[in-house]
Amino acid sequence: MPIQLEAEPLFDLPAFPTGWELAATGVGPNFDVLVVAADTPFDARRAGQPSRYRVYKGADKSVLSFAPFSAGRAAYMYVQPIDDQNFLLVTPWLYKGVENAGHIWSPDGMLIGQLALGQGIEHLQTSARSDVWVGHNDEGVFSANEPGLACFDRTGKRVFSFADSVANDDHPDVPPIDDCYALNVASDDEVWLYYYSAFPLVRLLDKQLDGIWPRVPGLGSHAFAVGKRCVLFAGDYGAPSSITRYFPESGRSEMGHAIADGQQLEFSRAMGRADRLYLVANSAIWLVRAD
Repeated sequence: MPIQLEAEPLFDLPAFPTGWELAATGVGPNFDVLVVAADTPFDARRAGQPSRYRVYKGADKSVLSFAPFSAGRAAYMYVQPIDDQNFLLVTPWLYKGVENAGHIWSPDGMLIGQLALGQGIEHLQTSARSDVWVGHNDEGVFSANEPGLACFDRTGKRVFSFADSVANDDHPDVPPIDDCYALNVASDDEVWLYYYSAFPLVRLLDKQLDGIWPRVPGLGSHAFAVGKRCVLFAGDYGAPSSITRYFPESGRSEMGHAIADGQQLEFSRAMGRADRLYLVANSAIWLVRAD
């Protein structure tokens, strides 16, 4: 029988100005939810059309909005908090007019810094001490020679490479990353990832391999939450709004859905932080916890 996981409503998505659309979502290390809106359609942004953006932050069931800003040709797809109050917005690829993937914006809409984070970026999460973790897709790995997973300090210096530090001759049981499907920076020291094509679940502690579970089903999930006894994966190749509960100790898994008011949530985006899975559905943000 399919499992049903009760989802908790957090807040409604903000009402964007006419013509604006959702561009990015992210969850910070303190579990604040960030939402980014853009005044230009995605295809036009990706083609290099100059755009304006606005960041919103949801916390304690309320939503704050910050000053809009013009970002030129940057086509942002990822957002995270950085430092005490600033925002890191990231574009997956570099192109004419965009020399660094990461741009740091202040709450009053001023560009105050840039970070060289590579290319082919698929995932972005920061830690409380402003470490920047980046997961790469297959184009980044094979076309741009990115390591699959990297960590940068606040200055943009790369301080960790999965290909160099973990998937090497010292760890023959760890397959290389062809495509980082999902990333969960649970704390300053604990990071989890799940990746194609071998589909292991890997735990890093202090940037060192701490555990690997090779029996995880090949779900095609792009977000997960890690509890004490189970892992919740959001989405599947054939069922994008499904939830799979996986038990690492036994290797058992069961599939179902998140529900709210007795109805299945058909979510369009999912984000995982520590034991919390955030879902975007019905113009709202919802929360499901892994136990």
